[in-house]
Amino acid sequence: MSSARQRAGAVVTLAGVAAVAPSVWQTATHITDETYRAPQVRHGEGHVQYHMAREVLITAGSVGVLVTGVLAGRDRSPAVWRGMVAAAAGIGAAMWSGGPTTGVWAPNRKALLVHLASTTGLGVGVALLRPKAEHR
Repeated sequence: MSSARQRAGAVVTLAGVAAVAPSVWQTATHITDETYRAPQVRHGEGHVQYHMAREVLITAGSVGVLVTGVLAGRDRSPAVWRGMVAAAAGIGAAMWSGGPTTGVWAPNRKALLVHLASTTGLGVGVALLRPKAEHR
């Protein structure tokens, strides 16, 4: 892989990671927001907040995989790259899960732009970091 492609892939991937941050932060603030307590939930009024905490932690792990893969540079193994693909795909799926589950793809225009920027950055960035065919 050319060093220019390696640099571009790293920069675009990290831009995608940065674009994820506002959404993750927004979700993290809901964990302690009393308006997100749902007394009618069968598993307890804090159950929705538990799921938000779980989402934040899972996303943090996925971001860790992506950053580790970028930092591995040219020594990145095909297995690490495949892990990056899985992490980016998981984040992308989470970003767009609102549509099929609630009918709302994003709560507002800013969130929609965050979802577009993060999934595009992660998808394109990780694709640029794809190992050569003989190393896959």
